[in-house]
Amino acid sequence: MASTDMGNVSRVVPSLHPCIGYDTAGALQHAEDFARHGTGPGADRAVLDGATALARVGVDLAVDPAQRDRFLRGVARRRAASAAG
Repeated sequence: MASTDMGNVSRVVPSLHPCIGYDTAGALQHAEDFARHGTGPGADRAVLDGATALARVGVDLAVDPAQRDRFLRGVARRRAASAAG
């Protein structure tokens, strides 16, 4: 894994930093072989699986008032904390 600014981002807005995986046959990141595996059917399936999971979270928030309220309370807390300091 590499470093990100997710900690800073998540203090201000609801954040999710998902990781998806697919078979790279051991190729190292940022290498030509790795990039080649990223254009295959396994990579496409991984992206679709990740998108489906994110969409399901949105559906859960849309149809479950308790989850939606919990989520919105968290948003309000983060905004207040961000504004305070």
